[in-house]
Amino acid sequence: MTTRPNELKAKLRGVIAFPPTPFTDDDRVDYDGLARQVDFLCRSGAHVVVVCGGVGEYFSLELDEYRDCIRVGAEAAAGRVPLLAGIGHSTRIACGLAEHAERCGADGLMINPVYFIEPSEDGMLRHYHELGQATGLGMMMFSTKIAVYSPVTVERLAEVENVVALKDEWGDLKLFIETKERLGDRLVWINGMAEVLAAAYFGAGAAAFTSGIVNFAPELTLAVWTAGAAGNMDALNRLVAEQIRPLAKLRERRKGYQITVVKEAMNLLGLPGGNVRSPLTPLAPEDRADLRMVLAKLGLLQAVAAD
Repeated sequence: MTTRPNELKAKLRGVIAFPPTPFTDDDRVDYDGLARQVDFLCRSGAHVVVVCGGVGEYFSLELDEYRDCIRVGAEAAAGRVPLLAGIGHSTRIACGLAEHAERCGADGLMINPVYFIEPSEDGMLRHYHELGQATGLGMMMFSTKIAVYSPVTVERLAEVENVVALKDEWGDLKLFIETKERLGDRLVWINGMAEVLAAAYFGAGAAAFTSGIVNFAPELTLAVWTAGAAGNMDALNRLVAEQIRPLAKLRERRKGYQITVVKEAMNLLGLPGGNVRSPLTPLAPEDRADLRMVLAKLGLLQAVAAD
């Protein structure tokens, strides 16, 4: 049974987990690994799971793989938490993927930014209108550095009835607040900057935050959420400074590491991270050693051993 947009809107709260798509040594998708990770996230307390997002390397998936990842994710979640499918590419392809996601039992869609080109506002409005006609699923807008939406643009996109949320990965809090003031409770407001800026976005009225770290440190991410939701900003800020920031700095060290560090941390902890797919590159040996040390200091890895 299809989840109605308003039903999805009511559930977009808490920690929104973005599992990676694991690739094998011969560059195939490890579908069993993806299913196990979605199950792990559901059992670990994540409130929402999104497959085929940026951490999921949707841009590297062949269309058959893309469809299979959506199906596997929906089956693995099995209705325990809302499962969203990240929907990318051109309007025609995106509509086909959206229709497929609805058939597979996904609960909603996150509309990934269109890469390489920068469509006009009218072009994006048409994109969202056509997606809204293709499926009855609720949709999450995604504002990021290659697709920064002004308050007026967000208001226009929100004319599409299916649109129920905005994920802000641009990090301009002034713009986020201005947009929220303009649209009020028409949308769910989501911190796409993850744990590092959780305190600021809690203060700005975000109802949820996205996370890649939750894939290998769910207790840490959920502790951030619990502290913020309770208004305990001192505890939240300590968690971020002492435990989140060392991981965040590693993810910022080199281009592509936002994904690579998550996957390698999962691998080190016996979870199905798998390989990245070209043109992304594996961790440099010295960075892998640093990641081991950070995980050990966090108590996630018992011993720091040489490769």
